[in-house]
Amino acid sequence: MSSNEKELVGNFELTKQGVVTRREVLMMGAVAATSIASVNAAVAATNAAATGSASAAAGATVAGKDPYSAKDFSALVTKNMEGLSASQIEQHLKLYKGYVTKSNEIYNQLKTADLTNPNATYSPLRELLLEQSFAVNGMVYHEFYFGNLGGSGGDPTGDVKAALDERYGSTGKFMDFLKASGKCMRGWVVVGYNTRGNHIDTFGLDMHNMWSPQNVVPLLVLDVYEHAYMIDYGIDRAKYLDAFAKNLDWQVVAKRLAATKKLVNGADSTV
Repeated sequence: MSSNEKELVGNFELTKQGVVTRREVLMMGAVAATSIASVNAAVAATNAAATGSASAAAGATVAGKDPYSAKDFSALVTKNMEGLSASQIEQHLKLYKGYVTKSNEIYNQLKTADLTNPNATYSPLRELLLEQSFAVNGMVYHEFYFGNLGGSGGDPTGDVKAALDERYGSTGKFMDFLKASGKCMRGWVVVGYNTRGNHIDTFGLDMHNMWSPQNVVPLLVLDVYEHAYMIDYGIDRAKYLDAFAKNLDWQVVAKRLAATKKLVNGADSTV
């Protein structure tokens, strides 16, 4: 594939740089040039002729530094997870890396965004702000999802079991609830610790940036977009949900739950 060639796969565009959605291609333009950091005035005054260009180049590197980098989930490819093929995981990881790339692009474009004529129907600033929430949430939710894969499934123990039993009656009932939720939603199921209500909650998202819960710490994240399972199961989402349950890493969920004990809970969590 040449640098100019693009391959359309469903709603995704495969380029030499990775996978991006056709929606992203339509909504976002090329990366705007980032501003060059100012050079120390005293150094500029004495060394402008000799080192001005080098200083400017160094400043540009600092100014354009990307805040996000893709996490390494490659171990999932070779883990031989039951029901989730290496090919399925590889393609999914390419999609995730595309969100990381776009998150960095939008971050840098916002530094020099056009602030003239801001408008709620359409303006460049509006589109950048809106698509930043789509790209960044797409990146972060995928990291939670891949992070809680690669386990041996089964039943949780300890504090996780106690919390699920309290909220859903039993871990068995929770798994039924999780799978039913996975069949309801078009994008994500987020099971998290609600710091405002001081309990576990489940939220459903149709898109990365639609109905994303606030004051909720993700404990278990399930991706139900078709790209998460179509290579292995076509449109049979139920089989994918069974496979997800078999590979769920409850130890990671427990680690996330333990971290919530350091947070402020209840009404004070929104101060």
